[in-house]
Amino acid sequence: MRMRMIKFSKLLDELLITPSTNQKVVLLTNYFKEVEQSDRGWALSILSGQVNRRGLTSNDLRGLIEEKVPKRLFEYSYDYVGDLAETISLLWPKNDPKKLVIKLTDLMKALVNKSKKKEELLSFLNNTLDRLTTTERFSILKILTGGMRVGVSNGLLKKSLSKIGCRNLDDIDENWYAFTPPYFDLFSWLNGGSLPTGIKKEELFHSFMLANNFNEKNFSELSENNYVAEYKWDGIRAQIIYSDKTKIYSRSGDDITESFPELGLKSKKTMILDGELIIKKNNKILSFNHLQKRIGRKVLTKKILQEYPIHLIAYDIIYHDGIDIRRFSFCRRREILEKTIRQIKSDNISISEIIKFTNWGQLKEIRNTQMNNHIEGVMIKNKNSLYLKGRSPKGWYKWKRNPYTSDFILIYAQRGHGKRSSFYSDFTFGCWLDNNKSKLVPVGKAYSGFTNEELKKLDRWVRNNTIERFGPVRSLKPGLVVEIAFENINTSSRHKSGLALRFPRFSRIRWDKPIDEVCVLDEVKKLINQS
Repeated sequence: MRMRMIKFSKLLDELLITPSTNQKVVLLTNYFKEVEQSDRGWALSILSGQVNRRGLTSNDLRGLIEEKVPKRLFEYSYDYVGDLAETISLLWPKNDPKKLVIKLTDLMKALVNKSKKKEELLSFLNNTLDRLTTTERFSILKILTGGMRVGVSNGLLKKSLSKIGCRNLDDIDENWYAFTPPYFDLFSWLNGGSLPTGIKKEELFHSFMLANNFNEKNFSELSENNYVAEYKWDGIRAQIIYSDKTKIYSRSGDDITESFPELGLKSKKTMILDGELIIKKNNKILSFNHLQKRIGRKVLTKKILQEYPIHLIAYDIIYHDGIDIRRFSFCRRREILEKTIRQIKSDNISISEIIKFTNWGQLKEIRNTQMNNHIEGVMIKNKNSLYLKGRSPKGWYKWKRNPYTSDFILIYAQRGHGKRSSFYSDFTFGCWLDNNKSKLVPVGKAYSGFTNEELKKLDRWVRNNTIERFGPVRSLKPGLVVEIAFENINTSSRHKSGLALRFPRFSRIRWDKPIDEVCVLDEVKKLINQS
């Protein structure tokens, strides 16, 4: 008899309620050992977020459940539960689950079948959900909607895989990007099989070296003579592999080559650069908001390429002339990088500037006074550091500038997801439009920075100060001031306020502060550094 999907559903439930990372590894390891190869391949695809979900929208799924229960019942339930997949799985009329025995593999083949029309897929989904348990329905719907949120990272997946075959963790990490979903060949390789045909290991994505957070207490532990400093640019990190073709990878290892054709070069022998992607036009670095107009675009028009020209600021090199140089010291790699950039002679690639300083006090002064809107802080790098994956003790440090802070007024609130689905935890904040202080304008959203106790108080305040409801969103009576911290601020034509904040989060809740003391929009705009 074929195994039902209940095993995968049970795994998701156990991962969700298990806080221990070591125990999560045990759960994953046992699952991968117990199920057959095809099912574990699809499970790995789902848990690593690599399932190419079909084009079913949340409205499509709402349509299915609204055929089963009254629309008002669904809306009230969704408002309370806060998660679409969970709401539908709980409301779906119960049937005899023994009627359907299904493997995860069979289900996934049907869900990702591109030949199926949307109507056929919806019909299949409707019939399938009718014949499954609540837990199984929830699993399927989470696969379709995304956002598993079961606390499983690629790192945990790799650890569990290292316990079921003959490959160690370093081998798995080094070859991870040689495999693609549904990962059947990965499990064969784990048991001693070969890498996929045509794979060149040096042309795979290589794990980035990461930086430790720098604290001024480190001054007493580190000698400035052993370190160099560079600016920390406000862009997106990228790894560019040059050989007979160009490959560009994001920080998470996603292939983003097609988004940045200007960086294409050919090299007879493999060369790999590590650097920051920015927008640079007329010799001026533009804001991160401009860079966002290039990220993830499938179609690049001539106008987009001209208005938002991409540029790489290279700060390391890990392969040169086909040789892996990660075991060279930073200073040696830097010498090779400088020579390489001179030889490339590309207008779209430059080298990261070394900051001259003689003591930590001088570097602190530079960090505090010479930053602009395109620089997040400074990087401090050990001259003798090897290029090692992850964070290396006394290797690299990031010393970010202090965040901006400003007081705003809460305008809207929305329920959270997962553990926060019963609380209003996603907030829209704003400021006064002008000195008349009669109209508020939304500026941004924040959903972090507060404690669990503060969340309970915020939730209570939202419920007692609601003006209107718009589905899961509540419009709030102006009355609560919050201090918001954010990394950067730039102009944006996409937002009503004309502003975009980077990484906004709660810094303090100003229960005592009157709303008329919150600044007006023009005062917030003065924080923008146009240099």
